[in-house]
Amino acid sequence: MEKVSLNRVSSFLVLCLAWVLNSCDSNRVYEENFSVENNVWNYEDVKTFSFDITDTLSPLDLYVNIRTTSDYQYSNLYVYLYSSYPNGYSDKDTLEFILAEQDGKWLGESSGTVIENQILISRGGRFPYSGKYTFKIQHAMREQDLPEIIDIGFRVALMEAK
Repeated sequence: MEKVSLNRVSSFLVLCLAWVLNSCDSNRVYEENFSVENNVWNYEDVKTFSFDITDTLSPLDLYVNIRTTSDYQYSNLYVYLYSSYPNGYSDKDTLEFILAEQDGKWLGESSGTVIENQILISRGGRFPYSGKYTFKIQHAMREQDLPEIIDIGFRVALMEAK
């Protein structure tokens, strides 16, 4: 009887430790990911990421998270990145993300048929004002409906020391 309860306690502790290690990310300032309905990203489906910044001194890294299936038919992805700052400044950039090598080998982390990319778009920058920042991501590919896109996300993290 005592051995069974000890095994249960041990299993519970291992699960708790795994959850804590997985959820700890001391560098993360903000991260949010949005699923794409039916894995088909429509041009009009603009993903919006809003967060508050209070620290204007720490250098930060900005990332775009992209999850596709291995059936995604392109080696790249063009997106529009819209930025809005607390002082009213706004901007629009066109970004290209390379998702596969020329020989077709996927970049990023592969798990079965899911390919995950966390792509650095800005290293060591600082937000100049305290307040709410909003970033919007819209696909900029030639087709209206882009199949095999699972999730789109945005991450802000303290700059990692190299």
